[in-house]
Order: sequence, then structure tokens, then C-alpha cells
Amino acid sequence: MRAMAKPGHDSNLDILRSAAVLAVFLSHALEVTAGCAFGEHLAYGVETFSLGRIGVLLFFVHTSLVLMQSLERAATNLADWPLVKYFYVRRAFRIYPLSVCLILLSIAFSVPANALGVPYGWHGVKWALANLLLIQNITGAVVISSPLWSLPYEVQMYLVLPILFPLVRAPRGGARLILIYIVAAPLSLFNPLFLYAPCFLAGVIAYKLLGTVRPRLPAWLWLPAVVGAVAFYLSRPYSESSWLKDVSICLIVGASIPLFKRNRGPIAAAASQIAKYSYGIYLCHTPVLWLVYRKLTIPGWQRPIWTVIATGVVSVACYHAIEAPLIRIGTRLAIGMSVKPRAPAPVCPQWPSAETRPA
Repeated sequence: MRAMAKPGHDSNLDILRSAAVLAVFLSHALEVTAGCAFGEHLAYGVETFSLGRIGVLLFFVHTSLVLMQSLERAATNLADWPLVKYFYVRRAFRIYPLSVCLILLSIAFSVPANALGVPYGWHGVKWALANLLLIQNITGAVVISSPLWSLPYEVQMYLVLPILFPLVRAPRGGARLILIYIVAAPLSLFNPLFLYAPCFLAGVIAYKLLGTVRPRLPAWLWLPAVVGAVAFYLSRPYSESSWLKDVSICLIVGASIPLFKRNRGPIAAAASQIAKYSYGIYLCHTPVLWLVYRKLTIPGWQRPIWTVIATGVVSVACYHAIEAPLIRIGTRLAIGMSVKPRAPAPVCPQWPSAETRPA
């Protein structure tokens, strides 16, 4: 198996992922610092539920796009079932190790789901297993930690992407993708398992447009465009059932990604670091908020500072101690399971020398 081709790094996707994780972090931090009780979603005039939700939606668009690109890179060396196995094994080793650690630590130290005064509660072994397997949306189990609610949808998206990949990559993939989107959009209204299918498909649309649409907009406009999308989402009235708003903003963001030239410079460099540790930030900031605001005796003005520092330190530590080593193990295992060993070259028979050869 020859080495996987590595395309140029897309700094615009780092900016998108950074904006997503910072929106989620800020939504929860605002709630805690404003003293919101569980269920309240207005802090300092900011609609925090909407802020957190748009962050997750941007994650969905980003993740499906990046994983379609990952499948494309792997498809240069693998095809069909070996490609599917390679993809599934790598994704399992990417998403589960840190979430499992978070869940086990939350159970061991009775860490509540959030820092809004909700007490910790044990709901049984089935509840714990549903969270460990990330199938809470199927079983109806309460999430152990609030950021975990989105991960089951990502896991289920992983199951579908390798099926979509050959359909979308084919010569008539664009027409097929439009048809899939037309079917998935109304289906998401009636089946909770498909609730975010249009949001994930927006990332697939971005993947299909990349390379076919020439980027004409200047790179410096990308960050204001992402911030503008977040602000537009927040400006709309909040509703628990915001299907049209969710689908529209994801489609707009996904279709916009190919239009911008790639960023360079300090913003891209900073976004690259935030994106690198974003999974740790996403999962770890909630227990950090609980620790800083509920367990430790710290002057009030210092708490936001310590929250940022602790979240950064914990996220970096989690990446280097858990995420990166398990990603490497998963990659080696995926290659071993997906690539057949080459048969040894046939050995030519060695004839005896002329002196010992029989007449």
C-alpha cells in the first residue's frame, strides 16, 4: 500500500471548526457566569441555546465535508469493503476514546451534566451503556454530559457517509446528491434519527462543489462571513423546533465554503491550533465550568480566566495523552484490517550443480 496522498490543508475549514467550538463554549460559559438556572437560555441579552446550536450545526457541516475528503484520499488506495472498514475503524478510534474517558470520569466523580445547578444522578447500567456507545438518541437515555447529545448523530452519520461517497463521486453524482437531499429533507421532519440529515448533507454538497466551483471571494472575508452566519442565526426568534432555520443556515454555509480563497497568516494559524484541540474543548469545557464555578473557591472575577486556562490545558493534555495515540493505533489497525498482505514472490527452483545433477 503506497502512502496516502495528502492534499493542501484548508485553513478555511479550521476557521469554521474554531467558530463552531467557540460558539458552544461561549454559550455555556455565558449561562454559568450569568447565573442561569437549568432551562434558562438568555444571558446578558444573548440567546445561548441558539448560540450553542449554531455551533453544533457548523460542526455537522464541517465534519461531513472533511470526512468525504478523507474517504476520497483513502479511495486512492482502497475500494469497496476495505475502504468502508478502514473508515469505520478510524472513526471509532477518533470519537470514542475521549468520550468514554469523559463518561467514566463523570460517573466516578459524580460530575453533573452541566454547571447550572443540576445535581448528578445515576440512572442505571443501561443508561451508562447507552452513553458509552453514543446511542442516547435511539434509547432515549439522558446524556451524562451535555455536549454528548450531538455525538450520536455524528456516529450515525459515519455509518451513512461511505454509502454516499461512491454515489456522489460518480459522474452523475451531483444529480444523485440533489435527489438524496430532496428525499432526506422532508424525511428529517418525521423521523428523529434523520433530524440533522440535511445539515450533514450540506457538508457533502460543499465537498461536491469544491474543485468544480472556482473560489473568487477574498480570503479575508471568510471569517466575517462565518461570524455573520452565526449573528444571523441568533437574530432569528428562538424556537425548540427550528428545522427551517437549521436547514437553511447549513445549506448557506455549505454552499459558501467553495467560494472563498484560502486564508493565510495569523488568523489561520490561530484557527489551526483551536481546531486541533477542538474535540477536547467541546467535551471538557462543561466539567471545567462545573469545577471552577461550583467546586473551587475562586474570586468571581478570576473564574472566567481560570475557565479559559483550564479548558485549554485540559484539552491539550487530552489530545496528546488520549486522542493522538489512539488515532495512530486506529490508523494502524485500520490499515491492517483493510489491506491484504501481498503474496510472496514465487521462488525459482534451484537445480543441482552440474557435478551432482543426475544423468
